[in-house]
Amino acid sequence: MPTCYCLNPACLQPENPVDASTCASCGHPLLLRNRYRAFKRIGQGGFGSTFLGRDEDMPSKPWRVIKQLRPVEGSPQLAKLAEELFNREAQVLERLGEHSQIPKLYAHFQEGGKFYLVQEFIQGTTLSQEMRRNGPFSEEQTRQVMQEVLLILSYVHSHNTVHRDIKPANLIRRKEDQRLVLIDFGAVKELGPAQEQAAEVTAIRSLGFSPPEQVAGQAVGPSSDLYALAATCINLMTLESPAKFYNHETGQWDWSDYLQLSPEFDAILHRMLQPAINQRFATATEVLRALQGIPVEEAPIVLPNSPLSANPSTSVISGYWAKRRSGGFSPTPLPQTTAGGMTASSPVSIPSDWGSTTGFTQLGRASSITGGGRIKPATPPRIPSMAGADLRGKSFANQNLAGYDLRRADLRGADFSGANLQGADLRGILFNTPQPWWLRALSQLSGSAKTLGGILTGLGGLLGSGILAFVLVRLTTGNLVYALGAAGIALVVSSSVLWSMAGRVHLARYPEEKSKRFTNFCKADLRGARMDEKLRKFARRQGAILS
Repeated sequence: MPTCYCLNPACLQPENPVDASTCASCGHPLLLRNRYRAFKRIGQGGFGSTFLGRDEDMPSKPWRVIKQLRPVEGSPQLAKLAEELFNREAQVLERLGEHSQIPKLYAHFQEGGKFYLVQEFIQGTTLSQEMRRNGPFSEEQTRQVMQEVLLILSYVHSHNTVHRDIKPANLIRRKEDQRLVLIDFGAVKELGPAQEQAAEVTAIRSLGFSPPEQVAGQAVGPSSDLYALAATCINLMTLESPAKFYNHETGQWDWSDYLQLSPEFDAILHRMLQPAINQRFATATEVLRALQGIPVEEAPIVLPNSPLSANPSTSVISGYWAKRRSGGFSPTPLPQTTAGGMTASSPVSIPSDWGSTTGFTQLGRASSITGGGRIKPATPPRIPSMAGADLRGKSFANQNLAGYDLRRADLRGADFSGANLQGADLRGILFNTPQPWWLRALSQLSGSAKTLGGILTGLGGLLGSGILAFVLVRLTTGNLVYALGAAGIALVVSSSVLWSMAGRVHLARYPEEKSKRFTNFCKADLRGARMDEKLRKFARRQGAILS
């Protein structure tokens, strides 16, 4: 039975009945702001704890993540730093949380001498959990992860912020749509003269994933996140700490004993992991283009899993940055727990504690690094075009195609199930629909009739040849025995002839027809997409999201 959890850090028996208003052990109120109720602790760090809770003001009582900052005793400087980081996390989540792959902030307040954040609950599994469950990722799976995270980072960096803690534990594959969500924005640092002196004190590090400049407490930028993303990819493919593959004597990376990668992907990873900032890719967009073998000066790129990847075209850099999915997460029963916490069968994954190894840095008004540590504003990506392209039978399942120009494209047999097509132009496309049930039934009956007709014809031929031989011999000789013998011989000869013919001529037969491939928009997000009315009706019948 679910129990309510007391948020008093000093409480010795925090579990209470689910409908209690105050803790039976310490008398602490169990409702934050008379609205949020915690049900279990899901993370703990040096500065605070994370809880799974519910918003009881909402009719559906949706699940939320509640982060609590505990007072730091004995060190006023550390307490001030913790409060500053906590407040900055709230500011950043408020600014970035409108992206559909970043948790949304719902509340930020102080109560009872403690600070609280309430943010979106993401149901799913982290990439760390996927590794433990399914083993190493393949190169193709890793490229897909890299591409999707780069799209998120391009949005984060465009807001002059750097995450600073990219790693598998901070990437959740959301259960509802299988998209990756970047979590744990727990330590924001602003760059500037006033902050440079305290850089080492506030440095946030994740062993094996943080770039050298971050470990040294120096200024970071977008390429710092790219370094951590490459280290994450190495971890996904080897299940080993990325630091294992760096030789400090030679200053070189070498994973050749563990991985056999394509030369292109291997080169991209090596460049992203360069110790010197000026030798790495400067922006997420540059890496996205390199994944497709397109020079930086050329047009944007296609998705790594796109059927056009062999013939590079263009791709949007997260065209739905400011658009959130509708509906949100529907509440489910509280996951059952054991003495060790969440059960292994539970699909719930929660951001790790915010204060231990998390963080990202807020930059000035720049976006690509210059010699003085400042960055230039990012150039808005161009809307990609695949107008008139032949995409028959291709799979775009769960891909981000927001804003794509697909006018007059041939999409017969293409699979767009679960794809994000918000704002895409689908006017004049060629698509095919399943055959009506009556036509499939008629085809089946027709095929069955042809098969039955062939069988009856063969039997008639056998019987006819036997009867004819019997009649002729009987009339000629008048001997019944001879007539029966002639009929038997005729049956054997005619059956042999028919059998030899069957080896060359296939009788008409109708196997059970497999479902014919048709254009699939099941659960595709078509909000704001431009399309013909016929396509709109077809997509609605398939369960696409239109409004």
